[in-house]
Amino acid sequence: MLRIFNPITPNFSYIYDSFHYFQFLLKVFKKNNIFKSILYRCYSSSITICVAYYLTGNFKAAFSIGFLDSMFKIFSYYFFDSVWHRIVGFKARPAVIWLTGLSGSGKTTIANNLMDKFKSKSVVPVMLDGDEIRHAIRQTGFDMESRKKHNRNVGFIASLFEKQGNIVIVALISPYEDVRNEIRSMCTNFIEVHVATELNVCIERDVKGLYKRALTGEITNFTGISDKYDSPSKPEVVIDTAQMSTEECAMKVFNYYRRRKF
Repeated sequence: MLRIFNPITPNFSYIYDSFHYFQFLLKVFKKNNIFKSILYRCYSSSITICVAYYLTGNFKAAFSIGFLDSMFKIFSYYFFDSVWHRIVGFKARPAVIWLTGLSGSGKTTIANNLMDKFKSKSVVPVMLDGDEIRHAIRQTGFDMESRKKHNRNVGFIASLFEKQGNIVIVALISPYEDVRNEIRSMCTNFIEVHVATELNVCIERDVKGLYKRALTGEITNFTGISDKYDSPSKPEVVIDTAQMSTEECAMKVFNYYRRRKF
């Protein structure tokens, strides 16, 4: 029996049960959009035919004018769209850009800079930050299984946004490669970005003071100290904030997205 995900009181134990339901809704939505576009084109052409018939008194000529008008608009819109993207040098495609790396590696800072780059092209991505989601939905801990569950939940949400035509930027430690591969399989266009800042650099930064607490044993199951981090074996992009500026890192990711063939 299908259990529907309640957005008011989130319960992520139901999130996979709702997967096919959301897929069904998305398919219906897309079909309705296509039907609406065809219906509007027929409606627009019928108006052109009526006006032409009123002016000429010849139904055959009016129908021909309406048909040619419709074909011209369809092709001109297609070519205008192509020319426009060539002029601005950018065409948005749905994708999930997944930034993974140690705590303090610079994931969120790069993600915010990347957001600004997309906005400069009149595209507003969806931003998902792992820490913010944890604060909003306190249903998972920090042991291995809880982390895997949390990562899968974020990945599933990202895949839903992507299916609705969005660019999704995710900043999440996501230390386990098997889970990242699961998330990759959920998405259509998955871009894994390894923020490969070395552990010693992250410890020196220690912006939140978490490494100090982890090294003294105050925090357990801390990635890089008392819990493992699986470096991506085949990431699409690798960046190191110790070697590159935030601007350079974000630009490298942005350029990869622009060049990638979807």
